[in-house]
Amino acid sequence: MHYVNRQFSTICSGVWSMKVAFASSDYHHVDQHFGATPRLVIYGVKENDVTLLRVVDFSVLAGHQQEKIASRIAALEDCVTLYCVAIGESVFRQLLQIGVRAVRVPAETTIEGLLQEIQHYWYDKEQRKNTRNRNPQRFAQLLQEHDWQDDEEC
Repeated sequence: MHYVNRQFSTICSGVWSMKVAFASSDYHHVDQHFGATPRLVIYGVKENDVTLLRVVDFSVLAGHQQEKIASRIAALEDCVTLYCVAIGESVFRQLLQIGVRAVRVPAETTIEGLLQEIQHYWYDKEQRKNTRNRNPQRFAQLLQEHDWQDDEEC
């Protein structure tokens, strides 16, 4: 049985720093359990750019058929994060084994909001890196301070 109904991929020549997937029924909100989602919406994310890369529509069938889950996992190739409202523990572990981190979010969380949050965190992380330029001589300066005593001298 075929579990993927159709797949839409954009032509994108850029290299994406990060690819993230969203379990969505409407292309705009995370509102699905990973195993039951009719669709995965996959975006490429860079520090200053977000682009829809791929949409995969699935047959929605009740139950826990391994082939159904395998088709969803295969659709996450090269993604680093999956956002969904729920996921089974065994599937969560399977995703970790292929390098995909599943994140549970409340139903109706907007995809746009999550993409903005990813970019905001990216910016904050770069800012923290840049402001953390430390003086390589800081330990030598600490040792020269008058209040500093070595344990052997006490």
